[in-house]
Amino acid sequence: MAATKVRTSLFSAITLTAGAASLNSSWIDLSAGFSATINAEITNGTAGPSLPSQVQVQTANNYNGGAPTLPINSGGALVAGVANDEVTPFGPILIVFPVQAVRLVAGSNTDENTTISADISQVTAVS
Repeated sequence: MAATKVRTSLFSAITLTAGAASLNSSWIDLSAGFSATINAEITNGTAGPSLPSQVQVQTANNYNGGAPTLPINSGGALVAGVANDEVTPFGPILIVFPVQAVRLVAGSNTDENTTISADISQVTAVS
């Protein structure tokens, strides 16, 4: 049995600026697939923050043209470490049917810049 997967970048080494608002990834339409996995990592700079950055997975039961109805936080926030130059990986985070849309919200009120990278791999066919 072989699976066809489609990989999409959610965040590609995006800086989470100290004291700035959270960043939202685009909503990803999962309605044509079977399941998906998300992998993410937050990297601290040479001066680690005293308040850690975090990432939250949000899901919805419909995609609705990129404006899902009643999106919710799926589980608790994934919280990074605070050490200098620390890399905190998260994943794989499994997203399964009937979830039809997913996005990430990254940030927090950190006092030092951090960087986030994340992608999603969606299974679109099985043969």
